[in-house]
Amino acid sequence: MRKKRKWGRLFLGFVVVLTIFQVLYLNHYNTLFKSEQAGTAQAIQDILDEPVMLSAAEKARIQQLKSTYQGVTVSPGGEYVTYVDTASDGSYVVHVEDLDTGKQVSEAGDLYPVQYLCWLGDEEIFVGEQKAPGDLELNTFYISNGQQADVTAASVPEFTALAADAAITKVTYSQQTNDVFVLVNTSTSSALYHIGTMENVQSVPFSDGYIKNIALSQTGDHLYAEVNQGGTWDVVRLDQSSTTTSTSPEYDVDSQIVQSDAALINVIGNVLYYGKINQDGLVTAVYRQDTDGESTLVKTLSTPTMASHIIISGDGQVTVNPLAASDTVVSS
Repeated sequence: MRKKRKWGRLFLGFVVVLTIFQVLYLNHYNTLFKSEQAGTAQAIQDILDEPVMLSAAEKARIQQLKSTYQGVTVSPGGEYVTYVDTASDGSYVVHVEDLDTGKQVSEAGDLYPVQYLCWLGDEEIFVGEQKAPGDLELNTFYISNGQQADVTAASVPEFTALAADAAITKVTYSQQTNDVFVLVNTSTSSALYHIGTMENVQSVPFSDGYIKNIALSQTGDHLYAEVNQGGTWDVVRLDQSSTTTSTSPEYDVDSQIVQSDAALINVIGNVLYYGKINQDGLVTAVYRQDTDGESTLVKTLSTPTMASHIIISGDGQVTVNPLAASDTVVSS
């Protein structure tokens, strides 16, 4: 009996030791797995933050397209390039080409006159079209199959009863919240619109000056605008008012000047990038403003440059006079 108990205690001890070993083993590999996951996530983020590196052949192709066509944009990942052409019937066509192979991936055809192109990630493109003078729409083009939202969806955002020379000049959005803001300009005035999740168009009442550029934070909390107020260009933050609802006809905002005598460059994540400008309106230095409101000098430019000729990469690097951007205005 004692012998059986002895062996029972030994067996129990063996099971306990084995269990402890297994727990330590699993914990060890669980830690490695989590570390590998974190490393993979960081590696992906590092790739996204890297400035797009184009080969000599890709750069030459972009230059060739720019010398022949309008609407030349490069996808954020640097894989595709767009250009705008017209068909024999006079309708507009947006072509998407693989930059590496030079082959067409897809196209959006039978379009109204195209005013603006903007990449929505690497797989979709916003297309601003003029259905008629004073009647605009913001279409979406899916590059995987060439389908357009105005055909596959119930509706697309439309902007009507505008001045004859009204044009969509900038679209900014948050992939985190799906908020979309659209800037429509004429030769003498500007208007802002918010696009809700059901494609409903809400006017953003802002009459404090002419708006030149807009950019939205990743969280959708802050919309920034470059505004001419009484002859001075200022960067203004437009924060959502507590009275705003998804069904209200107007998207109410409260405005606050962030920086006077400045040009809006972009918002990367939730970090604002703006430029201090000289008397000619050209950027002389690029600054960043973090969420805590503190501004830091990023780069002093050797030559004063237009804000539209400056691009900020995902990791905050400044590029002056880039070969191509991910959005462009298409002149008529």
